[in-house]
Amino acid sequence: MIEKERQVLIMEQIRANGFVSVKDLMMRLEASRSSIMRDLQTLEGQGLLKRERGGACLPEVTETLSRKKEPAVKQKENVNAEGKRRIARKAAELAEDGFCIFMDSGTTVPYLLPYLRDREVTIVTPSVHLIRHLPEDMTGSVFLLGGQYDAKYEMLGGSYPAAMLEMYRFDLAFMSANGADLNSGEVMVADFGLAALKQSAMKRSAKRVLLIDRTKLNRRAACTYARLQEFDTVFIDTCGSKKLPGNFIPVKE
Repeated sequence: MIEKERQVLIMEQIRANGFVSVKDLMMRLEASRSSIMRDLQTLEGQGLLKRERGGACLPEVTETLSRKKEPAVKQKENVNAEGKRRIARKAAELAEDGFCIFMDSGTTVPYLLPYLRDREVTIVTPSVHLIRHLPEDMTGSVFLLGGQYDAKYEMLGGSYPAAMLEMYRFDLAFMSANGADLNSGEVMVADFGLAALKQSAMKRSAKRVLLIDRTKLNRRAACTYARLQEFDTVFIDTCGSKKLPGNFIPVKE
């Protein structure tokens, strides 16, 4: 395989997953470590990626993500799917039988469902996208918050879901975000109405858990809805050599 072809395939992998390890690239491309390292150095020099310990990731995004710029749920549900699956597998260990759980909208939270299938839990969500991924043999109960359908986010929004949340007391809230800034501690989302709903859910929950894959780290969005210190636990897939706050749990391969 020629150098240019390897580099195209490397970029395809990193755009799909947010991060690639040198070891994985060596196996996928059947190339030596020295060849992969040269390719990563070349691509970094072109500003296409950022090398980190053991691999490389996409360069940090400086543009602020707004609702207009954000891709629809259908377009991004499979981005870094394996990383989201690892996060969900570990986070699901917090859910105990008898719990009432808020499950946020977004593409990462639905990956919890296979690991909650046999739990006697009550799930409350505004996410139609999550409902579409429910296992047929789900043991627990699932309640969908009513409201105006938002096709882009595949969820129900407006004032009704926030009002309905006042009926619930959650043991656990699994939250999502469009971006999380380690420097400012801000947790962000692109839509202002969605931010208000997230804040309401967090206020009603005894324990708050944030699920973010590495593509969301140090990414800015239009609205801050929480601070990192407000979460009991933040699950993230491996993110290279970045120093993380104490409430972060990196989930390695």
